[in-house]
Amino acid sequence: MTIIIRHNHEDGTLVYGTRKGDGVYDIIRKWENGNFKFFPSMARQGLPCIGLRNSRDQVADRYAINAAAKALREAGYEVEVDIDDTPRDRAQVLADKADRLEDRRDALERKVDRHAGAAAAAHDRADQLSERFAGGQPIIPGHHSERGARRDQQRMHDAMRKSISENNTAQEVARRANAVGSQLKRSARPDVTRRRIETAEAELRQIQKALDGHERRHLDHNDRPIYIERHEPATGDYRERLLARKAQLDNQLEYDRAQLAAAIEAGEYVMWHKGNVHVGDLVTYWMRDRRRVVLKVNKVTVSVQSGYSWPDKVKFTDILAVECPHGDDGPAVTVTNRPKKKPQDARPKVEVPSIDVEKLKAAADLASNMEVGRDREAFVTPPDVVARLLDLASIEPGMAVLEPSAGTGNIAAAAVDAGAVVDCVELDNGLANVLVERVPGVNSVRRADFLSLTQMEQAAYDRVVMNPPFSRGRDIAHVTHALQFVKPGGRLVAVMSGGVAFHKVKAAAEFRQLVEDRGGSITALPADAFAMSGISVSTVIVVIPC
Repeated sequence: MTIIIRHNHEDGTLVYGTRKGDGVYDIIRKWENGNFKFFPSMARQGLPCIGLRNSRDQVADRYAINAAAKALREAGYEVEVDIDDTPRDRAQVLADKADRLEDRRDALERKVDRHAGAAAAAHDRADQLSERFAGGQPIIPGHHSERGARRDQQRMHDAMRKSISENNTAQEVARRANAVGSQLKRSARPDVTRRRIETAEAELRQIQKALDGHERRHLDHNDRPIYIERHEPATGDYRERLLARKAQLDNQLEYDRAQLAAAIEAGEYVMWHKGNVHVGDLVTYWMRDRRRVVLKVNKVTVSVQSGYSWPDKVKFTDILAVECPHGDDGPAVTVTNRPKKKPQDARPKVEVPSIDVEKLKAAADLASNMEVGRDREAFVTPPDVVARLLDLASIEPGMAVLEPSAGTGNIAAAAVDAGAVVDCVELDNGLANVLVERVPGVNSVRRADFLSLTQMEQAAYDRVVMNPPFSRGRDIAHVTHALQFVKPGGRLVAVMSGGVAFHKVKAAAEFRQLVEDRGGSITALPADAFAMSGISVSTVIVVIPC
């Protein structure tokens, strides 16, 4: 098998005759053996995929090519080296580069779509999972619903992180896609073309010196030679490389000079030089608001006033405009050398659909606080039950309403929407934090055990609407305690355990008598009223007028 290392300006430096696993790449990828690279995009197209990076339309890197060939031969491979350093026409080079950039932009746009789609899908997934916690139902340690709730919480966090990560990736790829071609457009500007011409001309002078040979005289402080450094004319591969580079620069200069001449003729650019900039002219440079008077005109720069004890030096290529007071018909103002952009030539900017990251983070924070202690009950009031409570309470705008043991605030939120001034009491600090976040319109949230509060510590309320803890008869204790906070003529409406309607224990019997004495009512709720909270228990709504 013969390995061919071939270079030409159209394809760059590529390795032919190799296949996966033959050991060639492992040898020539090393820095000392040429630092060759693997190109996955070319491999996917079935093209030679090992070569030198950025070698297309460049002079062959003979040092790297020869180092790779030597290393492969020493490893027992037959190697041929084929170098064609004939430069291509500059216009064709730029046209091919533009085509490659278009292909790259298309690939990046497809990548943006993939990541943006993944971000949106993960966002929707996180949003769906957050609905479990959006209703305010916290995680209750030890309850049969804990395992599923924690699983959903973790899934929501994972989906949120994925959505944010994919969105960040899509934004970065979109930035890269929008930047594609900007360098090529900039290089076509007349001022950049002029600087490129001057750089190429300077390089050509150095190349000619190396081809012809030259000497450098090192002098002492009396201008007497200390020694003379002689450089012989270039030979061998070095000479071939210089000649190839010279031909390439000649080709580039011919094209660039023609482009610059066309821009000058079209009035898009002015060649500022020593002949058309004078002492006393006002030049604009660097930034449009920087305008200074010329103090001296040099070969490649002008010295201008700086406002300090020294002048600024400005290259002719950095001058944007000149106001010359030396004309016969008054000041002649030349416009900027940078032509206006042509928006019709530009592709539409790649935009990434926005992801509401803050909403996701807020939902994640809410879910993180959705947990109570093992000795607490926290089954939130479902929306249908809340609606019935508010209907029986007949809340009107401006009423003072109290929700004891408010949890995450489902009842409080509905009362606020009805126009009431709502105060809440909640013992669990985490749930109180969630309540404040979910119901910003609540008047106050007191973090305390409701049973420890007395009437003297709280103002009287038009309505008390509540969903107290049920176990061990605590609902009776909470409701009975809450009656002292209701104004005369007010009303208490509460969700309670269904047992208060039929249990024969003394506390339940006394409570039923209290409701009857006050002209209240006990109404059973459907068996599945609290199904969304993860429990199956019989419940009633108790209304007690005061």
